[in-house]
Amino acid sequence: MQHTKSSIHELIGAGELETATTTALEYAEYCGLPDIANGLLTVQARAQDLQRNWMTGTLLYQDFTVTFSRLTSDLIAWVDSLPDTPKPAGPRKKFLTEAQFKKRIFILLFLIKVVVLFWLYYHWSTGGFTADQFQGTATTLIPIFAAYIAVMIDDYLRQYNSGLPRPRYISGPLIGIVYWLLPLYAIALVVLIALKAKGTMSFSSMNTWLALVESGLGLYVGKIVHGLFKKSD
Repeated sequence: MQHTKSSIHELIGAGELETATTTALEYAEYCGLPDIANGLLTVQARAQDLQRNWMTGTLLYQDFTVTFSRLTSDLIAWVDSLPDTPKPAGPRKKFLTEAQFKKRIFILLFLIKVVVLFWLYYHWSTGGFTADQFQGTATTLIPIFAAYIAVMIDDYLRQYNSGLPRPRYISGPLIGIVYWLLPLYAIALVVLIALKAKGTMSFSSMNTWLALVESGLGLYVGKIVHGLFKKSD
């Protein structure tokens, strides 16, 4: 890392906000600080919008100077929050962007439901479920999955129509929660279906527990899906 906080402050003092923001962003990424990086990305986007509006003549000089001053103040605050010495927090890892994270969630949820439905079909074909029970269980599982897919497709179409979204980084705790929650959600569904097929659990009990899983673990899965895929760009 060749940059220092002092050199970034010098760029800010020279009025080179875009260069300063880009340099500060590299500094934050090097140190493994996604929250600061997200803040700097917001400042960078605002600076680009300001420059574009000024170049197109849609902004008065007074408004330009006020906005420029606010951006400078915000940028200084983020730079001051950077560590004095640019040291990586650990092994260098590329930050996971929100777009990449969304794609992984979509793939995981799709695989989970395919596996669960195939597992249900297998037990129906081997006599663990009657035709009516198979249909009843499938109609419990499919609509919820379809609702998740609908939200994800709406998000994709919105991004497609509005252009590429500004990059945002996902923090480690949220990634850990998702990678822990989704497998647990899948295991719970698979186990309940298997217990019913073996005769350990009645069909009505299985449906009760399925409802509890979908209203418990499924509720948190739904919050993650709606929280990420319904965010405004």
